[in-house]
Amino acid sequence: MENPLSLVVPVITAITWVLAIAGALAAVFAAVDASARRPDAYTAADKQSKGVWAGITVASAVVAVLGALNPGSPFGPQQLLWLAAVVGTLVYLLDVRPRLREAQRGSRW
Repeated sequence: MENPLSLVVPVITAITWVLAIAGALAAVFAAVDASARRPDAYTAADKQSKGVWAGITVASAVVAVLGALNPGSPFGPQQLLWLAAVVGTLVYLLDVRPRLREAQRGSRW
């Protein structure tokens, strides 16, 4: 009889790789986007300064890329540092970036 874990391990490995690559791509995109925005947009959106968000997103990108290069490392998708990097990336992409786009575009009214 075949060991049931022999079927589960490849699936977990594939999911880990997908998470690692998706996290790295999102973090790099967030870092580039945060660096490309005008500094006054951060003030207009009532968010932290451009330097703060650029630092958060660049640090997140470094950790996420290191995790994608070696998912079993301390920076891998199952580790706390990677989770912190993803949280920083998601906060920027889901909260800060939409407010920045709105501030740069101006009010619809």
